[in-house]
Amino acid sequence: MVESVIVIMVACLFFFALFQYASLLSAKLVLQHSAARAARARTVGLNYWMVEKSAKAAAIPVSGRCLTQFTEGDTASVMAWLSHDRPGRVWNAALRAPPQSARARLERARIPDFMDSLNGPTGEEVLNYERWESLSMTLDEPLGLDGALPDTLTVTVRQRQPLFIAYPALLQGELRDIGPGDVGFVSLHGRFSIESHYPLYMEDRNW
Repeated sequence: MVESVIVIMVACLFFFALFQYASLLSAKLVLQHSAARAARARTVGLNYWMVEKSAKAAAIPVSGRCLTQFTEGDTASVMAWLSHDRPGRVWNAALRAPPQSARARLERARIPDFMDSLNGPTGEEVLNYERWESLSMTLDEPLGLDGALPDTLTVTVRQRQPLFIAYPALLQGELRDIGPGDVGFVSLHGRFSIESHYPLYMEDRNW
């Protein structure tokens, strides 16, 4: 019995470590995708806020729960849109679409409005996620010796991701559970480089 308990504990720790590694790896891939979306937005000459919005929208899958409070009017607008179509076409569209909750549909409907926001405060009123606060983005566009922008630009997106198990505490010999207010974090980043196209056809005003 003692040997079984020891083996089960080690097996559970190994399983949760593997699960945590897979979760962090998927988060890093999403952040790399976020950096790529931001770089593509910058390479066509969009300003910094547009680039930041592109990065945030692409990082939604790893940004935690949505903090935006939806009203009953939002749900009513979705139902009104469904009622304008014929029942048969609505049913066929529902069968073709992946299963989603009403909350997920409302969040997706807010993304275009978030991309139309003018600045950070107005964007947070439209859509906000709990890990967007820890998301940061840096643009690397160094000037050449002649004062012109280089041929490539690099975007780096960083975000803190939670750890499910406090492995540093375990390595120190401390066995404890991670509570809601005692979550460990690790900082991940994604980086993407792309050719800088906008100096070729528009004047950069450093917006």
